[in-house]
Amino acid sequence: MSRINFKGEEEEHNFWQNYTDLMSGFLIVFIIASLVSYSSYKLYEDLYKDKGITEGNINDIIVNAELFNKIKAFQDAQKSLCRKYFEYNEKYNRFEAKNQLLFNPGSSIIPKGDMPQLIAAGKELEQILSELPQSKNVGFKVILNGRRAMDHKRYPEYNYSNKERTREAQESYKRAQAIYRLWVTNNLFSAETLAKYGCEMFICGSGIEGANRYNGFGKNGEDKNKTVIIQIIPYLNLNK
Repeated sequence: MSRINFKGEEEEHNFWQNYTDLMSGFLIVFIIASLVSYSSYKLYEDLYKDKGITEGNINDIIVNAELFNKIKAFQDAQKSLCRKYFEYNEKYNRFEAKNQLLFNPGSSIIPKGDMPQLIAAGKELEQILSELPQSKNVGFKVILNGRRAMDHKRYPEYNYSNKERTREAQESYKRAQAIYRLWVTNNLFSAETLAKYGCEMFICGSGIEGANRYNGFGKNGEDKNKTVIIQIIPYLNLNK
């Protein structure tokens, strides 16, 4: 009888020894997991917290990253959209009319002989818009920007007065607006068409100013500023 009790006590002793070893193992795993978790949290703090990235806006960041990729696809696609009347200037990220706009001096009235070509150019621009990658969350702002060339004979030192610069800006705006009106009266760029392609159109004139002008004189200088610039700017439209 005593041997049986002795074995029972020995078995009970072995059970608690094994249980202690098991709990010690769990404790070590818990400590390691805690250290790994803390290291990950510190890494998150160092990389993201200072930049305003939190659990609350991480989904928005993922969505914006997807939209960024779509905009990047648009920027890559537009480089191949050159046509008869417009060419893409990769240096300045814009479309430029290939032909100079020869308005009469001091006039914003389009010469009748140039109307067919400008109407054809408008149709081409609509075709360009139709070929852009479409997305419900990406819209496009289309800027029709008129420009003027400086008169190097009258102003060899580019010394235009502020009043003259304002006049040139107003004149270039009127010319850009005249082109847009010509397009609209020929059933181009209607509100329905712009909505279809997710576009808004803005008319402006920078006159003899504005960024990224051609410098110098001659056919590769100021003469190239006698043009209309088309800038198609993608933007995130998160309200859709």
